[in-house]
Amino acid sequence: MSMSPQQLEHVCSLLGRATPAENPLPVLRAAFPGMVFTRCDASDMDGETPALHAGGYDLFLVDNSDHCWRITADPQRAGGVVIAAHK
Repeated sequence: MSMSPQQLEHVCSLLGRATPAENPLPVLRAAFPGMVFTRCDASDMDGETPALHAGGYDLFLVDNSDHCWRITADPQRAGGVVIAAHK
């Protein structure tokens, strides 16, 4: 699976509307069936460079084409997004 620039823009738009107390995952999963979204603490992503920033979140693209997930900068390889609140 891959993510187009328009899809990434839509993800950012949806996250920009989310309040800090709100869980954005249900909205994202409904908007992008088949795409994987997960969130974690920002400290879990130490040492990684976010692909994008949206609202109060850092977004990390995930290549989930193999058994083990890998962070990728290439939207063409991204099958998911890890969302971490800004530190």
